[in-house]
Amino acid sequence: MRFRHLLFIPLFCVTLWGQDPGLNDTFLQAKALWATQGDREGATARFDSVVATLAPRAAGLGPEWIQMLCESYNWLAVLDDRSAQNKPRTQVRLQALLDLNPDFELDRALTSQRLLTLYDRMKGEKYALVKLSYSPEGGRLLVDGKPNPPVTRKFLPFGTHKLTYSRPGHATSDVILELAPHDVKSTDFKLTRTASTITLYVQPSDIEILLDGQSLGFATGKAGPEAASLAIPPGLRPEELSGPFVIPQLTPGKHRLELRASCFRSKVLELGAEFATPPADHTLEPIRMDPSKGTLSVSSPWPGGELFLSGQSRGPLPVANLPVCSGPYDLLVRFPVGAFFRRIDVEEGKTLNLEVQPKPRLAFLGLEGGDFTGRARFLAQLESLGDRLQQLTFLPAHAGEPAAEALARLKASRETELVLIARPVPDAVTHRVELIVATLDGEEESLVLKPLEQDPLGSLAARLNDVPPIQQPGLGFSVLDIPGESGPWVLAASEPAVKAGLQVGRPILQVQGKSILSAQELQNLLESSKEPVSIRQADGTTVLPVQTESLEIPLGSKGLCYPAVLAHLRLQYAGAKGDKANLIKLNMALVLMQFRKYDKAIELLRDARLSASSGVSQGTIDYHTGFCFLHLGTTYQTEAMQAFGQALKYPQSTLLGPEGPLVAPLAKQALADLK
Repeated sequence: MRFRHLLFIPLFCVTLWGQDPGLNDTFLQAKALWATQGDREGATARFDSVVATLAPRAAGLGPEWIQMLCESYNWLAVLDDRSAQNKPRTQVRLQALLDLNPDFELDRALTSQRLLTLYDRMKGEKYALVKLSYSPEGGRLLVDGKPNPPVTRKFLPFGTHKLTYSRPGHATSDVILELAPHDVKSTDFKLTRTASTITLYVQPSDIEILLDGQSLGFATGKAGPEAASLAIPPGLRPEELSGPFVIPQLTPGKHRLELRASCFRSKVLELGAEFATPPADHTLEPIRMDPSKGTLSVSSPWPGGELFLSGQSRGPLPVANLPVCSGPYDLLVRFPVGAFFRRIDVEEGKTLNLEVQPKPRLAFLGLEGGDFTGRARFLAQLESLGDRLQQLTFLPAHAGEPAAEALARLKASRETELVLIARPVPDAVTHRVELIVATLDGEEESLVLKPLEQDPLGSLAARLNDVPPIQQPGLGFSVLDIPGESGPWVLAASEPAVKAGLQVGRPILQVQGKSILSAQELQNLLESSKEPVSIRQADGTTVLPVQTESLEIPLGSKGLCYPAVLAHLRLQYAGAKGDKANLIKLNMALVLMQFRKYDKAIELLRDARLSASSGVSQGTIDYHTGFCFLHLGTTYQTEAMQAFGQALKYPQSTLLGPEGPLVAPLAKQALADLK
């Protein structure tokens, strides 16, 4: 980047209203009607139209509009003075002009000497003349704290006034004036240079400017004609550049200038010490920012997803090759049930492909109760809990919303599956906080912890992240670790596995050519193995297909958060079919049994049918159905006996998993106890 040392360009520009062609035409027509046609009435009507439009908003007008309004008052005073009927309004027009801008000079080619004299007399009754000079020019003038154009002649009301003149890179000068009738006073502002200034123009606008890592603000607006000499060499129009951005006080030494904005590559300029010493005004060549974009593709096997990037909707899924500005985003996909959230970083020139599926949403309702030691720290940890959750989408609390109102809102909208409530335990001195995780249907668990611990939310995060599987890969046999054996011992096997050559009562030495020493190693290998799987024992190798084995959610575990487990199951059920859907119903019923909601569990179990007859299968469902009826009381004893009787028809059905206890002996004992 080359730098060009130029004469100082005006540092401030006024933002003007966009030109109104209709109002401009009316103003020009009014002039023409009188000047060329002598149509006083037509001209007056049009000037009145201009005044009616501009006068009510005079306080916010830019210089061009103020000038048009002043000229309109001048023309109307002249036209009214030529009409016997309107003559009394002449002085009203001149007074309005004085109130708007006492520095305005009447057009002497248009205005009669009599009106000029009247105008000067009216001005002299309220205003005194102040003659001003500026060294250097191009600064900013404040009169009584309000910006004013730095003109050389200024009329001010009688009384005390403070005039302040400033210019970047110079010490500010203040003058106090006492003005009385007939006063004519002179003020010479001579500023002392204190530092260098840097003026820069950027293409496009709205670029953040940082000096030595500190933000100075944004280069905004559009440049005016003063930037033409800078814009033309690189092939730009002045209006394509931002307005001038001025760094007013460049301290001695080297500096690092950085420009950055979303969707553009950051630019860094090294400013040498010569820019600061000796003090001077410097204008850099226009700086062009280069676009920086990537593409994003998001899909999901789940229907109904809508993509949001940092809160902005980008439409329904799938979204393919969406051009986005490079940089970090909060990616959220909302589904009819559940949501997916991830913080992503889109790299320039690269495509990020994501396939997502919904997770249950956990909405934090806020921390209730009064103040206690460590409250601010603990609340900050709660608000950032989502960064630690892999299995849930975290929704922070709404600022200032009471927990009760938040809960009512969420129940009405159903925009979450879980809520998190935090409230201090009412001790003599609060050293504990109760955290409640609940579904919107009322299944809840609480956890009491100490907020001053090093990681008070560690146990909650671990429980929320632990989602037990309801299926696992298997080979049709069960194993047991026996000390001293060379591998896991085959305890039992299905008929197909035995026919394939697997030997019960013998250890497994290798799986897929890899030696294993425990049942856990065998399970880990199955998770990543492709069919078929080779099993080597001492007397040979057996090849077995991988099967999907059903599991039950373990109950009574201190490591699980059962409201969250239930929310996961309900979400999985929304997209499941066949045996998978019925297995989910079984496990949802088990979790409801954890909450002692046996009647709701029965509704699910009676509607579930599994085609399998071994392992976790139909006999498992029948046994749990009988167990639920037992807990509903003696009124349902007949139904319980019928369910246990059905369970006896599946001698190979088990609880928990394929290696769990057989259902039939348990059902037989339950029937015996009921007789």
